[in-house]
Amino acid sequence: MRHVYDVIIIGAGPAGCAAARTLANAGFSVGLFDKAIFPRDKTCGDALIPDAHQALKKLGLIERVTNISCPAKGMRLIGFDGSNVLIRADSACVPRLKLDALLLDSAMEAGSEFLPGHEFVGISDENEENYQVAFYRSGNYVSAQTHWILLATGANVRSIQHAGLLLGAECHNFATRQYVRNERLARDIHELTFTFDHSAKGGYGWIFPGPDAIFNIGIGFFGSAHRHSNPRRSYERFITQLPLAQDLMRDGKIISPLKGAPLRTGLSGTRFARGGLLGIGECIGATFPLTGEGIGKAMETGILAAEAIMGQYHLGRTAVAQTYTRSIKALQPKFEVYRKAEFLFNWPYLTNELVRHAARNEYTRRKVEGMFNETGDPGFLLTLSGWMRILFANR
Repeated sequence: MRHVYDVIIIGAGPAGCAAARTLANAGFSVGLFDKAIFPRDKTCGDALIPDAHQALKKLGLIERVTNISCPAKGMRLIGFDGSNVLIRADSACVPRLKLDALLLDSAMEAGSEFLPGHEFVGISDENEENYQVAFYRSGNYVSAQTHWILLATGANVRSIQHAGLLLGAECHNFATRQYVRNERLARDIHELTFTFDHSAKGGYGWIFPGPDAIFNIGIGFFGSAHRHSNPRRSYERFITQLPLAQDLMRDGKIISPLKGAPLRTGLSGTRFARGGLLGIGECIGATFPLTGEGIGKAMETGILAAEAIMGQYHLGRTAVAQTYTRSIKALQPKFEVYRKAEFLFNWPYLTNELVRHAARNEYTRRKVEGMFNETGDPGFLLTLSGWMRILFANR
């Protein structure tokens, strides 16, 4: 291990690796630390939607990821009453075990030094120019010096607190998933399926086809809904009541235990920057409310942090922190709309109406597609005029 780096990145998931690859390609010395030994699994839906594709293109990795992913023809939304619509989108699915390994390889390929098995302990600011970052490794404390720190430790509250970025400890959403292999169904299912079902009260379910005939099936909860239900029991009800889940399980082989994890969403609960320390990815809540998608936004925030350092490092910490904070705050309005829209999908009638009208009306389908593809303003879901247009368009 080197003892001095231009940038230390704590966490080697999508956010950390995106930042590491960007910075290393620009000539910065990067120390990429993680407490895990890779390859390691991560509880996730594994879906790559348009924002992830854009980030991967910027990183120069889209072709590599495409080669290990299962492409999808779009996203199918299923309402509480079984009504459904296929939403056109650039989407795919790849297990996080494979995706994270590829992203890590790409960061090291660019010149980053990867240091696994290092648990983040704390930070000391030596002289307002250099930081000492402390880690616990193999029973010993070790430290390294750096000018800049990027925190990419996910939903781990303790790490965020150690870094001095924590504002609120609550994780707003929760998800649980399982892998099931079904070669028969893999020949017929070619889209990401999101379904709203009474068995996942205050949330939604999903079935995503992945490589090698392996499906990622799970449920996610909006807000604190998981606090008022048992996620395992809700999942069991989901797979016994949804026809598609029943079909998957009928002759499918379960190849992983059921795993759950909290999600920090909505760009809330964490400071974005403090001096030369920038938070990226899920630790600052860069996972979307409503959809629970976080891979694309994690990489995007990692790239934004790297670009802030690359463009403003000569002006000092304040300039870098301000530049990065402005770029993240520019994303907040969309996150806030998604947060407010969550309550609409707790109402079966409204969900069913939206799905039914999207299925038969081009205007409504384009609006829903714009929401998922980030090509339109999702605020239409929160206005009376928007709903009037949806419900009565072309009648």
